[in-house]
Amino acid sequence: MKTFKGMLFYASAIALSGSFAAQAQEDGEERKLETVTVTGSLIQGTPEDAALPVDVLSAEDLRLQGNPSALDLIKSLPVSSGVLGDTNQFDGRAQGSEGSGTVNLRGLGASRTLVLLDGKRLASNPFAFAGSGAVDTNILPLAAIGRIEILKDGAAATYGSDAVAGVVNFITRTDFDGIEVGGDFKAVDGSEGDYSLNAVGGWDTDFGNFLLAGGLQHRSELATTERDWALRDYLGNPQGGWSLVGNPGAFLPVGATFAPVQGVTRDPACGNFAGIRLFSGATPVCGFQFTPFDNIVEEEDRYQVLGKADFDLSEKHNLSVQAFYSATEVPRIAFSPSFPPVGGASAPTADASLIPGQFFVPATNPGFQTLVSQNPGLVSPAAVGAFMIATRPLGFGGNALAGGRGSERSYREFEHYRISAELKGELTESINYAASFTTGSQTGRRTNEDTVVNRYALALRGLGGANCNVAANTPGLNNCLWFNPFSNAIQTNAVTGATNPNFRAANSLEVLDFILEDSFTEQEIKLTVLEGVLSGQAPISLAGGDIGWAFGGQYRKEEFDRQYNDISNLDVTPCIATVTTGTTTCAQPVGALGFLAGSRPLSAEQDVYALFGELSLPFTDTLNASLAARFEDYGGDIGSTFDPKLSVKWQVAEPLAVRGSVGTTFRGPALTQVATGSVTSLQNVGGTFRAVDIAGNPGLTPESALTYNLGAIFQPGNLNLSVDYWSFDFDDSVVTEPVASMVAAMFPGNSAVNCGNPAFAALQARFTFTGACAVTNVSRLNTKYINGPNIKTSGIDVLADYTFEDFNGRGVDLEIGGSGSYVLEYEVGEVTVEGITVGQPFSAVGFLNFQTIATPLPELKFEAYANASTDNINARLTARYIGEYEDQRSTLFTAPNTATGTPLILAQGQTIKSQVNYDGTVVLSLPGDTTLSFSVENILDTKPPFARLELNYDPFTGDAVGRTFKIGFTKRFGAGS
Repeated sequence: MKTFKGMLFYASAIALSGSFAAQAQEDGEERKLETVTVTGSLIQGTPEDAALPVDVLSAEDLRLQGNPSALDLIKSLPVSSGVLGDTNQFDGRAQGSEGSGTVNLRGLGASRTLVLLDGKRLASNPFAFAGSGAVDTNILPLAAIGRIEILKDGAAATYGSDAVAGVVNFITRTDFDGIEVGGDFKAVDGSEGDYSLNAVGGWDTDFGNFLLAGGLQHRSELATTERDWALRDYLGNPQGGWSLVGNPGAFLPVGATFAPVQGVTRDPACGNFAGIRLFSGATPVCGFQFTPFDNIVEEEDRYQVLGKADFDLSEKHNLSVQAFYSATEVPRIAFSPSFPPVGGASAPTADASLIPGQFFVPATNPGFQTLVSQNPGLVSPAAVGAFMIATRPLGFGGNALAGGRGSERSYREFEHYRISAELKGELTESINYAASFTTGSQTGRRTNEDTVVNRYALALRGLGGANCNVAANTPGLNNCLWFNPFSNAIQTNAVTGATNPNFRAANSLEVLDFILEDSFTEQEIKLTVLEGVLSGQAPISLAGGDIGWAFGGQYRKEEFDRQYNDISNLDVTPCIATVTTGTTTCAQPVGALGFLAGSRPLSAEQDVYALFGELSLPFTDTLNASLAARFEDYGGDIGSTFDPKLSVKWQVAEPLAVRGSVGTTFRGPALTQVATGSVTSLQNVGGTFRAVDIAGNPGLTPESALTYNLGAIFQPGNLNLSVDYWSFDFDDSVVTEPVASMVAAMFPGNSAVNCGNPAFAALQARFTFTGACAVTNVSRLNTKYINGPNIKTSGIDVLADYTFEDFNGRGVDLEIGGSGSYVLEYEVGEVTVEGITVGQPFSAVGFLNFQTIATPLPELKFEAYANASTDNINARLTARYIGEYEDQRSTLFTAPNTATGTPLILAQGQTIKSQVNYDGTVVLSLPGDTTLSFSVENILDTKPPFARLELNYDPFTGDAVGRTFKIGFTKRFGAGS
């Protein structure tokens, strides 16, 4: 790659020393030119037959598809895989991002796709992929969008960092004059339905054009209990939301010296009133399924307002100003009634428990007394109490604080603003200029309720409550409250509705409020960009015309800020005992919460400087080329990068053209990836969710890739056909250390054979244990960002359509077409952590890629359609195909599952089957500039293919909603575009 860069560097230097090219994305000039400016190039030309592979979706295209939401549109793109947007709280790459969406071209990762609004950058989502640089596509004001251009090629030479896999440019309407209002309602079985409203107003005056657009979208909650496939019994899918830590749970009766007086004992309600009898190794536990309390779709409300103005200051100078605000609210995210207190802190200290490290229930606890009296012989008479084993505070009885069906409720909200201004015009007859300023930010806020470890331990002893004087030691008296952890505190099974015959008294709301507390996180990413470009025509001409040139510079400033409330801020509450004794000194400063663990505030900033240029070289009327180059400097240890790119198009004959490009592309580390400090996610470690810290790494360098594209365009008559081969070859990919691989390397086959091995000492130190070194005792795992393995991927894109004009002799035009992407390879090199090879080279294409550095990646995605139209009616049928792919966690399907007490091999779900969905839309054009649309999505009500995941399908890929019916309208009042 260095040799290639050097060759293009000299070519670029020689060419740019004599001339420079025209700036892309000049909205004012778009109104005056017959051709549009292509995303990814500084060369004006028609997008579909340009040298670069650009797909264009106009507002009319979206209208004929029933105006899909941003999420529906992006999920349907054959070139996009592994998309955020649907509820996916169980995957560490999606946690905290509920309500947001991403686009992921080529499956290379959302942070490697650059998303633009009118050719200008947007601040990233501070939560998506741990804040690593992915733009939230749900913030975009679709009512104001005139077209979407998708560049399926590396474009760092033009746009800089992040344009690795390509660029998606949302371009607002221009020259809009009038008013347009619209809306739609989608009926979804099992929910209250989704709806949207929007309005656009435009005014064309003698001195400029003005646009104001607004929209709102509502998505209703869809519970897992509304889809029969979303909930399976344990043997149907042990990974389908089943936990070995439940309520009813299990306990260990102990005697006067706190030594066991009998073995671990299940709550007698287990297997009768609620839960199933399972084993954790040889220990009897009560299985709890938490997904009945979750949702497939969360309730979401989104709002957007965009205003822009283009002023003609004179014949030669124009000023464009744009302001944009968006808000997303997810008011009630459904979770398990309570998380198990087995995470980062999890072990009560001596000031809260009579036996440090154990949740101890004395025999005087009213719940324990009731348990003994109702079940003679269940508990040894020698018992003075019990240690709670594999038990969470709230389970099948639900969370009374939350109401409803008993799900623990949290919220997410996002706010995004952006202001931009651009001044452009002519300096001389041969030199143009453009100068722009853009600033914006996205702020994300989230809460999660969790158990405060020492408060829970106190309440088990009757010393709970905000007004209890613990030192006085008056259990159940003087404002001190008991918490009953046994099934006799559960009146009704919140999942089945069954009544508990042994119910005596529920835990009070006051004691629940004492032991449960909300953690709160607020994160903001702010982006400011200054850019200037000079452009024009060189005095040098080639056989095909004048050489065009452009040269410019850019400055970017990125700022990141993260804040917590006191209970989750390790600077305020570093220890388990901080909430009870005020101490801030402890061996493991992981906070006071039992599952989520705490973290520390962080503020950081980063400056990036860039120089770039491009040449348009029309060698002949049929052969033209574009040469671009960009230099970006991050300063400090990150350093700089130079990336050239060459694009060529040859019109072989009137209907046939070939095109190609070759260049290097790059992505600089996101600010959160190089800043000190860490973020915390929840990921599956040894079958149970644990806190996983992802630390920044100041030593990261930019990742780079050699990318090339070779394609052909064939357009005889009414046929339009394009085929492109693409390839990306990465060095120094910026990734997080893979959790599953680290766990598998440290604990092969879930064994502890590597514990204490000097060769594995550094890797073992990454794990925090509640006891001895063992996978079952892991409470926390420390990971970080690294320059990781080489990645090589390639594939083929096909796009075709043909129009039969007046095919039936009655004025009906029929268009048939399709587009697809086939991934030929996606090879990932080995990964090492602390000198240990934790991940062998593997192929990601055609696999689920659970907890790897890749997202789910089917080999083939294809979309085909038939569209019939007359002057007033348009009917469209679309079929979308996603090929099958494999879950490569082989031990799930080949190793015996022993949790039921009988070893069983559960092979189902290893192949995630292919899926085909059909959508239909009819659009009627009525008098008075009124349009009505009727859509049926997923006509056959096809269920998503089964996957061994918590929700029984792959949320990155599948459609979980099922068949929907949608009606929409648009009314124009003198509007035009």
